[in-house]
Amino acid sequence: MVRRISNPASSVETVVWPGRNSAGNAQRAAAPQVQRGSDSLQGKASASGADSAELERRLTETERLGKLETAEAHHRGVEDGLRRGREEAAAEMKKALDQVARTLEELAKVKSKLRQEAEQELVKLALAVARRILYRELTTDPSSIEGIVHAALQKLQQREVSKVRVCPQAVAAVKAALDRIGSRSGMEIVADPGLATGAMLFETSVGELDASIETQLQEIQRGFADRLAIQ
Repeated sequence: MVRRISNPASSVETVVWPGRNSAGNAQRAAAPQVQRGSDSLQGKASASGADSAELERRLTETERLGKLETAEAHHRGVEDGLRRGREEAAAEMKKALDQVARTLEELAKVKSKLRQEAEQELVKLALAVARRILYRELTTDPSSIEGIVHAALQKLQQREVSKVRVCPQAVAAVKAALDRIGSRSGMEIVADPGLATGAMLFETSVGELDASIETQLQEIQRGFADRLAIQ
């Protein structure tokens, strides 16, 4: 019989023979594998938890950034709205001020026009009253014509008067007035049926002077009209 002695330095494999302790040995052999599988699951769970935390952090950050952007957009919208509101208000204010300026200008024109019209009406009214008073005075007191004669002679400035034509009912009063003034010499007093009450015409070598009451009132009215136009 040949015996072979193994080399101690060579590797020796342990051979497990099946038997009653096979199950236990199998369990012991499998145990490290189960442990390694558990460690793997725990690693995956830890990794999954880390990913979830990172995802949650990113979601939170995204939500925060979204809120910031929304707030900024709202702020910009408010600022734009306020700016447009101020611009529109300024435009409306300018329009209103322009309208007020035009209205004031129109009122000033209307006021001036109304004042002139009122003053003209007052002048007409005053002249109408004066006309009525003068004609009434001539009718009730013919001697009042002396004032008209005196005013006419002052306008003539000592010019030689050849003829005085008056309405028939005023001939005697005019002669008496000229006698009192001392200017009748050389004057011819002529009754003119075509002349109205208060009418009186002085004929000279250089022309004729209308000293009638109506003519003098018209001159006064024109003088007031010219003065009002200048104002």
